[in-house]
Amino acid sequence: MKTASVLLLLSVGIVAAVQSSSAQNLAVGDCRPGLASYSTISAAVAAATPNSTVFICPGTYPEQVTIATPLTLAGLKSENGTYPVITVPSGGISASSGSAAQVVVDGTASFSEFGPVVIRNLVVDGTGSGFDCSTGYLFAGVNYLSASGHLTGVEVRNQSPGGCGVGVYLEGPPETNGSVSVQNSNIHDFDNMGIYGSSPGFTSFLVNINSSFIVSDSATVQGGIRYALTDGEAKNNNIVVVSGQVGLWLENYFGHVNARYNTIDGGQVGILSSVSRGNVIISNTLSNNGTGIQVGGFSGNDQIGWNTISLSTTAAIDLGCAPSTVAQANTVYGAPVGVANVASGDKVMENAFYGVLTSTTACQ
Repeated sequence: MKTASVLLLLSVGIVAAVQSSSAQNLAVGDCRPGLASYSTISAAVAAATPNSTVFICPGTYPEQVTIATPLTLAGLKSENGTYPVITVPSGGISASSGSAAQVVVDGTASFSEFGPVVIRNLVVDGTGSGFDCSTGYLFAGVNYLSASGHLTGVEVRNQSPGGCGVGVYLEGPPETNGSVSVQNSNIHDFDNMGIYGSSPGFTSFLVNINSSFIVSDSATVQGGIRYALTDGEAKNNNIVVVSGQVGLWLENYFGHVNARYNTIDGGQVGILSSVSRGNVIISNTLSNNGTGIQVGGFSGNDQIGWNTISLSTTAAIDLGCAPSTVAQANTVYGAPVGVANVASGDKVMENAFYGVLTSTTACQ
């Protein structure tokens, strides 16, 4: 038995060594002498072996990039502090798998064996896409399709072709668990959704969004961040959706989202928990929204506490007659109603109201 165990460990070590040795460092452009160099990102990605790193030299790259192997795309900063920019190619963006994206991470062929794809320090600019929203597709800057990974220090901008523009579109796999994180990124000037996480709902797909800016003033914006049948965390984000519908939209149904320390401004609804069970909405700052926090009638068991809500035009918090919801220790400045549509099983306690016409209203 000992011999068999030793042989097994040796074989695992040999496989790991082979996998590690197959990884490469490649370059796009000529700023990294000594590395294999390519003129386009697509060419470097096609040549990369699993777990390689593709360094992208400063410059502008008009292309649509498809990644079908686990690797890292790493932008390099120029002397004036700018990062590489991926723009729309002259032939436009082709559509497939429900979206048309400038950067597609496609793990549909082998998700169970598909490691994470990391994208960092890049700019994705959708200016002048000319994309036709009547096709029914979403136009995205970055699309993770049945793939896991991380976006860090990424700027995604100007996905605004006419109502179907999404900054970052994260789609979970149908049969396998997965996760994608977005952190320290800037998603702005979209006209549909800033970050959209979706899943078929049969598996666990975690979307964690931290310390990022999501900003747009388009009247067609549906949500700054939207969780659709996905779980995870939204923390320390700054969301501004002037004239838009929802700042942070939670319709995660099978699980819950932790929404903490976000600053949300300007939406018809700051945080909407529409179809969910047990979301934790704590210590957020919401201002200039129609309703600060709204719970849908199909939700329940949400915890809403220690939020600061200012200048709501309809209600600071609307519990929507949802069962077993807790609204505790929130501070409200200026609203027609502090906490609206309170059901008999809800708990409303220790809230502070200033400049509020009606503290609470009962569910009818």
